[in-house]
Amino acid sequence: MKNLRTHYKILAKVVFVVSAMTVVSCTDDYLEVKPEGQATTGSGYFQGANVNKAIVASYSHLQDYSQHSFSFSGVFSIPSDDADKGSAPGDTGSDKNKLDNFTHDATDVSVAGLWGANYKGVATANTGINIVNNPANDLGENSIPAYEAEFRFFRAYHYFTLVRVFGGVPIITEDTDPNDQEALLVRNTKQEVYDFIVEDLTYASEFLPVNPPQVGRIGKGAAQTLLAKAQMYQGNWQEVLNLTNEVIASGEFALHPNYEELWRIDHENTVESIFEVQGNSAENLGINNLAEHHGVRGQWGWGFDVPSQSLVDAFDAAGDEIRKDATVIFRGEEMYDNYLYEDDPNITAVVSENAPNPYYSEKMYFGPVAANALDKNLILLRYAEVLLMNAEANNELGNANAALESLNQVRSRVELPAITTTSQSELRQTIWKERRLELAMEFDRTFDVIRQGRGQEVFGPLGFQSGKNEVFPIPQDQISLSGGLLKQNPGY
Repeated sequence: MKNLRTHYKILAKVVFVVSAMTVVSCTDDYLEVKPEGQATTGSGYFQGANVNKAIVASYSHLQDYSQHSFSFSGVFSIPSDDADKGSAPGDTGSDKNKLDNFTHDATDVSVAGLWGANYKGVATANTGINIVNNPANDLGENSIPAYEAEFRFFRAYHYFTLVRVFGGVPIITEDTDPNDQEALLVRNTKQEVYDFIVEDLTYASEFLPVNPPQVGRIGKGAAQTLLAKAQMYQGNWQEVLNLTNEVIASGEFALHPNYEELWRIDHENTVESIFEVQGNSAENLGINNLAEHHGVRGQWGWGFDVPSQSLVDAFDAAGDEIRKDATVIFRGEEMYDNYLYEDDPNITAVVSENAPNPYYSEKMYFGPVAANALDKNLILLRYAEVLLMNAEANNELGNANAALESLNQVRSRVELPAITTTSQSELRQTIWKERRLELAMEFDRTFDVIRQGRGQEVFGPLGFQSGKNEVFPIPQDQISLSGGLLKQNPGY
């Protein structure tokens, strides 16, 4: 089922267009680090002089188990009103039952996993920046900015994850003294972290190529889109508008005509995809388990992070059948690829009527053959969100008609009627509802609601406490190992 473009995947044994034109393997573990259970100190320092290996390491890290797998879905999806823990009642998933009702604490594995994974990602990017700027490597003045831009995009991405989950965190750069305990372990403010993200992504937007050399590599549009999202979280609406207008005007991306196809293995890296983590069956890496975690329990996976009744009701209230069908798997449903197995009586793509949960995530569906889970990609940024950010920015700036134009492009694709209201408050609520339905089960809802200032309103019935649950706890092992230099978030 896998598209023939698999050979472009950013994984082991991939040829990159780099100065030496060498073939490199991510099995070269020269960047190995084990941040879980270790203090942040020193996490940015490794040995290595090969920019090719460093690039592979940054892309491969996106597939790390803690980066984009069980901890990721546990924090970014399960706490929201879009999702429930799922699985079986007695299977807690270590702490996923606690995340489901906001009783999580600083000793839980999900927060520790995300902290460690993202600081490992920061460290890997810092290593790349060090290598790029080392005169001994002689990359050439014309090559250095593009290489550095790629690493700075990754560093910004990891800090954007950290700041949303934890608030202010220590900023560690390629120039940070590994012996400076305060620089390594004392938290910067939330605003300082956002300023750092903006600086990195502004640089990346300037120097990344418009057309990346391979499918799966990030380019200028990815940097501009992530920068727009970081600005949106700060309420900097003019910057959001400027950036999204540039992405739209570039013509590099467009809405894929069939919403339901976006998450199918044979339709990966469409014209809508802006930042997509590449799965690959050649290596059993962490992202592959993300799909398996979501698969129908007892048939294709563990069955965690399932769509909630609230989400299904929201689709029904909006008359949104296309996106509901593309997002939610129902008990007894015959899946779209069942015909592929009609000649094999041992394989079927039909959901059991006795599945433990009434709903499962179709956006994570990989089919009844377990090997396909290894190939499942993860879309992190896509063009529909650019249009929705553009709509929200226009509305906040008083440009209702321009907001409607972008919003209705998204609705038209799924055959919903155009919105016509020009009331700023009504349109704001409509755009937020549209984000929920368009991006459902894409690991966006938890922090989207929090940045809108609606955490208590929307998540209160689930256990959310205002003044506490806007962020998650700093891992207790990190606080202990820092000797108390790292300070815990209020309420934990």
